[in-house]
Amino acid sequence: MSEREYLCAMDFGKRTIAALLVLACGFAYSHSLAQGSIACDVLRFQSQETGFLEVHVDFESRSFHALQTDEGWRTRVQIEAVVESSEGIVNYGKTNIEGPLGTDSLAALDGRQFHLERIAVPTGIFNVAVTLRDASGVGTFEETTTIPIEFLETDAPRFSDPFIVEAFAPSADGEPTNLTRSGYEMLPLVQAALSTEASKLQFYTELYRVNEVVDSLFLVQCWLETDEGTIIPSTRRFFRKEAAPVLPVFTSIPLVDVQETQRARLVVQALTRNNELITENSLPLQFIAPSSNMGLAEFGSVLPAYIEGFTDSLTLVQHIRDHHPKADASQRKTIDGFITEASVSQMQAFLAYFWEQQSPDDPEAGWRAYTTAIAYADSAYGACRQGHGAETDMGYIYLRYGPPNTIVKRHNETDYYPYEIWHYHRAGPFTNKRFLFFSPHMVNECFTLLHSDMLGEVSNTDWLQILRSRENRLRVTSSQLNRLNPRRDTFSGEEPEDLFFNPR
Repeated sequence: MSEREYLCAMDFGKRTIAALLVLACGFAYSHSLAQGSIACDVLRFQSQETGFLEVHVDFESRSFHALQTDEGWRTRVQIEAVVESSEGIVNYGKTNIEGPLGTDSLAALDGRQFHLERIAVPTGIFNVAVTLRDASGVGTFEETTTIPIEFLETDAPRFSDPFIVEAFAPSADGEPTNLTRSGYEMLPLVQAALSTEASKLQFYTELYRVNEVVDSLFLVQCWLETDEGTIIPSTRRFFRKEAAPVLPVFTSIPLVDVQETQRARLVVQALTRNNELITENSLPLQFIAPSSNMGLAEFGSVLPAYIEGFTDSLTLVQHIRDHHPKADASQRKTIDGFITEASVSQMQAFLAYFWEQQSPDDPEAGWRAYTTAIAYADSAYGACRQGHGAETDMGYIYLRYGPPNTIVKRHNETDYYPYEIWHYHRAGPFTNKRFLFFSPHMVNECFTLLHSDMLGEVSNTDWLQILRSRENRLRVTSSQLNRLNPRRDTFSGEEPEDLFFNPR
């Protein structure tokens, strides 16, 4: 960290240690090492010319050795970040930083330091190896952590990885630093954990290429939601923005109604004037009591035991593909576009981080529960896909949203293709959602998702017409129909529609 960056950080006030926990978010990646002394995030940004990673490193001075100088005592630390693909080193950054001056060695080792390393990268899947080593010439401390990350090429608008702003101040004219954004010096809060005593949350993100889909004003909205997907109403904020190639978003959200919440998720969306979703991103949050003695979870470079067993490349690829339904948008793109090109170690790291994000309290328990669900999906729905249930529409929806609350099966109708309607009381953050599957060829095939009222899933306004367009309809009498199924209006043209909107 430069002297000016450090002085700016010190003006914000001394950083508290207890409010840090390991969290990995949908787009940003977090890690920690050395039993809570060091925390690291890797976030993705882009300019109009290139993409780049920001490595945010927060560490305790006491991990290093303090040297006496003519001015006082201080630490010297070398921070190295190496971005590597399966083909070799892509780019790297290395910086030597000096800690704040102390009147004695104890004072020099008190508190935390922050460093931001910015590294240009192409699109691809990478491991980012972050190494901190004592550069005092006396101490021997050195730690390395490797963080998997992908940077996807897209021609659609998207948000950068958001980060929490611990503190900010107006920047000095003509003297920008790595902390400078939109006229402010912003100090990121590494690993997105806040004190339960915080009264507001400040965050920063950037929206790219929105001017290519809207030509004037559009809407940005943000909120906090619980683990169960329930929006906390008092946190919802709306902003009218003018379209631009790069649009900074820096705002705050009150936390008056979240003091009892242990975990939440920050969601930010861009929408058109017609309330159509353009893009969104999210960030998991942790709220920690200031008196908490919880430290940063240790992961280091050692894989969890439940991941170590995956050493066969083909088995690992299929297992990760089976995670596609559970993944967020960024992770799905990684699975679709890059996972088959990754090494075994990269895929193992991806899987480990996936479950650190999905189930931070007990990643192994989350993984085991999902593995059981995969086995069920394979058995129940995978016969038509060589046993791979996740690759069927029914298996995919089952793994993504869990078992439905009710299922209507109509496999032997005469006027319609065979179909099923699945109804969920809750699917993700939404309530009362339906999925209609049908079998258009009626020959031992997978049922296909024809229509759903779930945001982001297949939505087909002609679903009823398609469902009743079955060829070679059987010519049967009304009495025969009644014997086949005695329900009232069994084969009326309104039955599937009635069942869809009034599930039972």
